[in-house]
Amino acid sequence: MAPILFGTPPHQVASNAELTPFIIDVPDAEINRLQILLENSPIAPPNRANSREDGSLGIPRKSLVALIESWKGYDWRKWESTLNSFPQYKITIADDDSRRYQIHFFALFSSNPAAVPILLLHGWPGSVVEFLPLLLSLRSRYANSGPASLPYHLIIPHYIGYGFSDPPPIDKDFTHVDNARLMSKMMHTLGFAESGYVVQGGDLGSATALVVASNDPACKLVHVNLLNIPPPPGLDVEADIKAGRYTPDETQSLIDTMDFLKRKAAFIQFDGTRPALAGFLVACSPVGLLAWIGEKMITWTDETPDIELILTNVALYWFSECYPTTIFHHQLVVDDPGPLTQGWKGVNVPLGYSWFKKELVNPPKAWIDHAGKVSWYRTHDKGGHFAALELPDVFWKDVEDFVNEFWRKHDH
Repeated sequence: MAPILFGTPPHQVASNAELTPFIIDVPDAEINRLQILLENSPIAPPNRANSREDGSLGIPRKSLVALIESWKGYDWRKWESTLNSFPQYKITIADDDSRRYQIHFFALFSSNPAAVPILLLHGWPGSVVEFLPLLLSLRSRYANSGPASLPYHLIIPHYIGYGFSDPPPIDKDFTHVDNARLMSKMMHTLGFAESGYVVQGGDLGSATALVVASNDPACKLVHVNLLNIPPPPGLDVEADIKAGRYTPDETQSLIDTMDFLKRKAAFIQFDGTRPALAGFLVACSPVGLLAWIGEKMITWTDETPDIELILTNVALYWFSECYPTTIFHHQLVVDDPGPLTQGWKGVNVPLGYSWFKKELVNPPKAWIDHAGKVSWYRTHDKGGHFAALELPDVFWKDVEDFVNEFWRKHDH
């Protein structure tokens, strides 16, 4: 098979890391089985709750039926081929306890010795599909001029427990901190310890990226598009909103966040308190998985992504059977959200933050300034929870601008 463009790693990798090219190849029988299940899965008849077209009580029946019909006509092989047109690898990483894990990742490798390595971490309920529009855009931009013109090495992994990476162990909890440690080890194994690297993430990716930046000296910069900074101590948020102490966008965002936590966060309690049950109920039916993930990809975005990208993300969850092992962080939210939401406190490298108007959590500028950790900050009047998927060009310009401003300040 001919080498894939941007597919040559810049550094020799140790043989025990077992870096091997990877191709997604879902068996025909699994594709046929999905179609049979979609054709034969019952859908609850219309009732008061599922007939609410505003979605305030969950995904409307009408919307779910339309999604199911789209999935019936969806061509997985087409999107599998698109995914496989990018370099993919599996790499074996030994953890501190000597357990070995295979991590699946996409990459665009440069042949420029000065290229900046960037680790891009997806959120939940996302996957590498979040970055597919960006990969398509960058490959198109640099294809004619070749790998030497690409200013970055992009590494886009699935966490342990997601996609085609290994599942987590069954004899111990495995958190975003554990994934952060393995992501750092992966970047070192790929040869980026000496040059240093940048990490970027949104949602769960933000929490993981902040731990990477806090714990790995080779991580020189961190950029996030979700930053869960609490109000300064003693501040009365509702009183400040009434007093007009925030901009209109900040005020609306705070109101939306409070409404989300009050009315739309039941999935956290469900996943967090009954993860075994949630894993069974959501993952055993493609209709259930589509309703559960599809609703979030529609309602948490400012502009709904292309329906086929939504279906590709859901299909990846379905074919990899990973949903039950993607929800452990909701247990953390229920038990003690601090470790998941306060990773920024340990960051001592430049931290960039992109504020997208319809993100689920958006701290006001005054809270960000009080925290004293953010070095670079930009607001956007559109965009939601899946910023890289919704606005890939806007998202990437932020990352580029942040990296260009701060990377050169180090001795690279």
